[in-house]
Amino acid sequence: MTWGIELSQYDLRYEPRHAIKAQVMDDFLVEVTGDPTEEMSIRWRLHVDGASNQTSGGARIILESPAGIIYEQSIKFEFLVSNNQAEYEALLGGLILAKEVGATRLEVCSDSQVVISQVNASYQARDSLLQKYLEKVKELSKQFEEVTIQHVPRERNTWIDLLSKLASTKPGAGNQSLIQGMIKEPAVTLHLTKIDPSWMDPITDFLEIGKLPDNEKTARALRREVAKYAIIQGQLFKKGLSQPLLKCLHPDQTDYVLREVHEGCCDHHIRGKALARKLIRAGYYWPSMMRDSQEFVRKCVKCQENANFHKAPATELSILTSSRPFSHWEVDLLRPFPVGPGQVKYLIVAVDYYTKWIEAKPLASISSSNCRKFMWKQVITRFGIPEVVISDNGTQFTDKKFVEFLAGLGIKQKFSSV
Repeated sequence: MTWGIELSQYDLRYEPRHAIKAQVMDDFLVEVTGDPTEEMSIRWRLHVDGASNQTSGGARIILESPAGIIYEQSIKFEFLVSNNQAEYEALLGGLILAKEVGATRLEVCSDSQVVISQVNASYQARDSLLQKYLEKVKELSKQFEEVTIQHVPRERNTWIDLLSKLASTKPGAGNQSLIQGMIKEPAVTLHLTKIDPSWMDPITDFLEIGKLPDNEKTARALRREVAKYAIIQGQLFKKGLSQPLLKCLHPDQTDYVLREVHEGCCDHHIRGKALARKLIRAGYYWPSMMRDSQEFVRKCVKCQENANFHKAPATELSILTSSRPFSHWEVDLLRPFPVGPGQVKYLIVAVDYYTKWIEAKPLASISSSNCRKFMWKQVITRFGIPEVVISDNGTQFTDKKFVEFLAGLGIKQKFSSV
């Protein structure tokens, strides 16, 4: 009652308390049931490692569930693989195994700095075969809700590293706790596409198998030209008197080389001839490199936007006829226009030769007095007495009163030829 009296000034309203059974049940469910967001955040842990030797290779995969269940898989490759290829094969095998057991969130650990950096986009995959592996890994990773890949130092990965090396050397038939497998073909193969005919084919055919064209004149010219070339490890090179061997490029490869030298990481956006000479110093050659370089520079957008163009006008510049602002004015009448408010349908305009300033006034009728009023109010009282007023041979500007008006102020009057 005391508190009711103290709080009566705040317009409070009291209601009876209802049953609290539903609230007790809600509180109990909140305390007993775990947070669903924490369960979703639990990830599977995947350890992968690959190894290779001179005869074959192997991979070791360990998949650990959030509940502590461990899946172990040993894979032996029946084909020659490099170290990076074996690491990618192990990573692909681990992703496939995780997908089969129903993992949705995955944390991958590997000791291959190259593979981890390429997958995380820290390194660029330049090898064509590794690019195919990288695309395959990204395609499989999209099937999971979340995939994180981190690098584990080799000293912390000794157990799985040892098992992967054993898988690459021994069959391991006696170990029944592992899921043992054998792969006869790599997961990714590099398909070679047929190259279109080019200028190198006649030279290569003659140097390799002695083939000559049927035309005698063409065959004689080819014999002289072939002396400048040599084939080293299946690659055609051009010999020179005072320069090293130049690698001959197929027409399909020239655009990439031009783009890298002209606007790559060390770009200079040089001109066409300089670009062709730089390509020769870089060790490349093809017959039309000078013409292709000049054509490539012409199509470069940045070169066109920032080039030092000659910006002289096409015609000769005319000197200024006025020595200072508002000293020379040209006056003219424009007529007729549609009738406006106040029955105005004419327009008198004065333009300054120096600043191109325009003064204009609509008129209902054309007369010498209106021209004098316009010159006095719009020109003389605002900009001072000009030196020269130029007009045409209209009757209003040749009127005696208008001429005397200008002469009385010391203004010279000139007439234009138009």
